Amino acid sequence: MLESYTWRLAQATLLLHTIYEDKERLDLVLELQRFLIRRITAAEGRVRRLKALGAARKKRLSAVPRPTRDQAKSIKDDIARGERAVAEQRHLMFLWRCFGDGIAFTYQDKYSLKHLYYDAQYQVKEDAGFLTVNGRLKPGFRQEYKYLKMGIRMDVPVVMADLTNVVRHGDLCALAGPDPLPLEIKSSSNQNARTIRQAENLRAITDFYANDGAAVFRGIPSVERVSLLNSEVSFQEAANACIAEALQTGLAIVSPEPGLHYIASRQPERFAELSLVFTPSTLAVQLVPDATWLHYYPFTLSLTSLHLLRFLRKEIFILVLIDLAQLKVLFAQQGIHATMLLDGMSAIQICHDPADLMKGVFRISESLFGRIALEFQSLAWFAAEFSSPLKQTPRTVSAEELAAMTVTFSGIPQEWYNVRDCYDNAPPS
Repeated sequence: MLESYTWRLAQATLLLHTIYEDKERLDLVLELQRFLIRRITAAEGRVRRLKALGAARKKRLSAVPRPTRDQAKSIKDDIARGERAVAEQRHLMFLWRCFGDGIAFTYQDKYSLKHLYYDAQYQVKEDAGFLTVNGRLKPGFRQEYKYLKMGIRMDVPVVMADLTNVVRHGDLCALAGPDPLPLEIKSSSNQNARTIRQAENLRAITDFYANDGAAVFRGIPSVERVSLLNSEVSFQEAANACIAEALQTGLAIVSPEPGLHYIASRQPERFAELSLVFTPSTLAVQLVPDATWLHYYPFTLSLTSLHLLRFLRKEIFILVLIDLAQLKVLFAQQGIHATMLLDGMSAIQICHDPADLMKGVFRISESLFGRIALEFQSLAWFAAEFSSPLKQTPRTVSAEELAAMTVTFSGIPQEWYNVRDCYDNAPPS
């Protein structure tokens, strides 16, 4: 499907990567967003036409006189093709917004931006929907675009939230400061429950950024934002080198450190040729350009221009292999016992002593663990960095903070005891 959009994807790639290399090119920040508006609204128009055609075909199935069996089969086939075409256009809209994400991540820290992806209950916030209503730009859009241009003229990088997948609070997001600044643009002074709730959510997020934490944030007590203790180690260059080799030879494998492999192939069937790399504790993650990347650092930036186009057109396939047993060893080198869970919520349980969890226990979410594959992170760095919560002296909570907390504390969940590694087939003790 993307073959016919190669030139458009190349344009977006060139604009974004030029911005990334020269962050002063705010004229291109505006130009890329103008480009994305045209591409997204065009896709929305196709979706509307396809859905209208599909609705008409469905009516034909129940029309009088009834269509013959052969006619009904042909109509149903047309309906199925139309639904696939709608799905393709929606995927294309997602890809265009990945370039909008690239603008945001060019100027802002990925850990700060993730807070704009969740709602007040720490659930993924619903996206804004279509830019158009009945074929016209939605009310308020021109006002938002006016302020977008105004910010650019003032030498402030600004992105429209509707042109991204990750920025889901506010209409615009200013990117020049130490943290993203979501802005709500209102063309009317009228207020209702929805607008009041939006304002409260924006205030909570901006206060969290300003204070590096909150007594209660999204229902979680005593939240403190801290810097990474160790400079992040990423193997983006190694991954891109692997892709470059695979484009020449058809298949390539790179291991930047023990327990971590990148495999690239022009044909996914060839991954089986490297079966010797797999062990019972190997986790294989195939990278595909879909919503699994949200809210991570976008592939539109982590892959080079050429590799990005090949990746989008499914001319190159990427597999990341993580040896969970080696990751367990790396935690042990930090003096931490790790159990690999991967149960759908938690990826790893770490503790000082599995026989006495009261000495300290912590769980790392699958969302955080997913950064290893999708952001090409180092296993050694990951183990060192995320062992640190158990190595630090717990902070004393004041009586005022305790009184402000709205959650109930309980003991360690029973299911946290006697856990075993997900790749261990032995029965529990």
